[in-house]
Amino acid sequence: MKVLVAVIMYNESKNIEKTLNDLQSNNNNLFDIVVIDNGSSDDSVDKVKKMGFPVVAHCVNSGSSMGTVRGYFNYASAMDYDVLCQFDGDGQHLANELTKIINPILNKEADYVIGSRFINKEGFQSYFIRRLGINLFAFLDSMAIGYKVTDVTSGFRAYSKRTINFFAKHYPHELHDTNQLLILAHFSGAKILEVPVLMKPREFGESEYNMMNALVYPFKGIVNILGCLLQKNIVQKYKTVEYGN
Repeated sequence: MKVLVAVIMYNESKNIEKTLNDLQSNNNNLFDIVVIDNGSSDDSVDKVKKMGFPVVAHCVNSGSSMGTVRGYFNYASAMDYDVLCQFDGDGQHLANELTKIINPILNKEADYVIGSRFINKEGFQSYFIRRLGINLFAFLDSMAIGYKVTDVTSGFRAYSKRTINFFAKHYPHELHDTNQLLILAHFSGAKILEVPVLMKPREFGESEYNMMNALVYPFKGIVNILGCLLQKNIVQKYKTVEYGN
């Protein structure tokens, strides 16, 4: 099966080379790598090109990492990949943990796998304020889909071919946060699984979740959850087409 690891980045000049080297050293020809850049203003893209990796570069910043998510769904669907993994370019994800999120897809145990920091509570657990938001949306999303999830904002995720094509076909421009990904995938018939993973704090740079984003995100997130609930009946119609249910 064709497996793609999509490395997302924005101004990660000090992190991206180490991230890509980590992936290469743990690859063994198991997966392809593409970098999805969100309009970086530093020399991140130049560094990636010098290392010989393909880059899909946005000409302007989309405003959040979901711009790169939309980009990698469209790329993976167009290139006919069977499995797609998101891997952040900030160095927080560990390449030797990839099999934990890939294998459930390969073994047809799941269509959407989330690598969770909070199942075994090992490794970097994020910062206190961020965890408050994660816990809030873990509760809301769990209520929406009917079973418990713990790390709804995790960027360490994998998707099956059916899930790739569902988002590429039906939501090529309209994805705004991870709440949408989870809830819409569930409504469309995807089997969702969380697995425990280790993460580490970024060494350099800053997260896109600055103070302003941290204040605004809860309001946007609640609006997006309500929007997903309103689309439930429409999205469930795709089950037969996308998942054969």
